[in-house]
Amino acid sequence: MRKFFIILFSILFAVNSGFCAEEHCLKFNGTEYILKYSVKDKDNNGYLNEYFKEGESYTNWSEMVAVHHFPNIYSPIDQLKAFRDYLNIINCPNSLEFNEEKNTGLIDFIMMDGRRLPIILEFNIFKYQKSPECGTIAVQYVKRYLIANSLQVKDVKKELEKSRKKYLKKVDKFEIPLIVEENIDEIKLNDLP
Repeated sequence: MRKFFIILFSILFAVNSGFCAEEHCLKFNGTEYILKYSVKDKDNNGYLNEYFKEGESYTNWSEMVAVHHFPNIYSPIDQLKAFRDYLNIINCPNSLEFNEEKNTGLIDFIMMDGRRLPIILEFNIFKYQKSPECGTIAVQYVKRYLIANSLQVKDVKKELEKSRKKYLKKVDKFEIPLIVEENIDEIKLNDLP
């Protein structure tokens, strides 16, 4: 009977301490992310999985990891070049690195929401590679900054100049998880602005 209570306590502790099913969690850069959004994309027939840190949601996230599946696109480099062309059309400066031999590539860029302070800046990195099942798969890491004054702009610029290469290496070495092919939407009505 004592063993039963020890096992029960262990299970309850794991559940209450943020334990989650392996396919619904991932670890990036030493931080655990939880799958909170998964949907089948109507345009490319693959799933999009978005992971957020514990306690964060669509309205208050600081970092996010997403996994995109493009089952009908067989060249990660061609998909990456098409994405770069789109970024160039919208005048978004970007940096592209690819390895023809491995058929993989990385692209990073900064998106900005707002023309006057406060603004939201998002530093994005995508890694594209062949999917083990079919097509192409991409992992996306995003770091989000809320900038309220010009001093913060300088601080963010310094931080990105210092950490950009480190994040690129981490994304490049990150083993892309399997796609979760189920619809999950943990957005709560009270999370919406």
